Amino acid sequence: MATIIPALVQVALAEWTFFGGGQINLDGTVKDGKKEYQDGAWQRVGDYWRFLGGAYRNLTGKDRGYPWSAAFVSFCFHEAGAKDRFPYAAAHATYINAAIRNADEGRSTAPIVAHRLGDYQLKVGDLIGYWRGDTKVSFDTARRIGYYESHTDIVVEVDDSYAYSIGGNVSQSVTRRQVKLNARGQLADKSANWFVVIENRM
Repeated sequence: MATIIPALVQVALAEWTFFGGGQINLDGTVKDGKKEYQDGAWQRVGDYWRFLGGAYRNLTGKDRGYPWSAAFVSFCFHEAGAKDRFPYAAAHATYINAAIRNADEGRSTAPIVAHRLGDYQLKVGDLIGYWRGDTKVSFDTARRIGYYESHTDIVVEVDDSYAYSIGGNVSQSVTRRQVKLNARGQLADKSANWFVVIENRM
């Protein structure tokens, strides 16, 4: 089966462009994209929720109390052709924990496999994740905690010293973020509480 990674990058870039190309750079400069509540944008957020279905099908970008970043990632993987290989969810912790479980149980050829930041060279198509809120999360505690506030971005470009990732509900938009890598190509960024890289083997 052909890899979905080129399609995943294309989908993420298309959504980013649709939202106006918002950017967060390592030097601290920021470019704002179209906000989730603006006309055209909130309807697109509604597309992400409708893909998840169930209790989420009637949510839109006007429902400001519902973070939509995991719905965005799920939508992108589905549009790229992941089919049933990705655990689509409204919470990032769902697929972060699934990827950590695959790593813990030695399923190195599973569709998504988690890695500690210092053990893995970042590649295009991977996910990078950080914890949010009051509960500190690590690779070793995530599965024990179960649910926790978190976020993941899709890596769309990797260079010698930095990478670009795209995430939904970042600055109330779909935003591209520049993150720092070390000399070994591992995520070494300090702009968020990064604790996991999810290898995309699809």
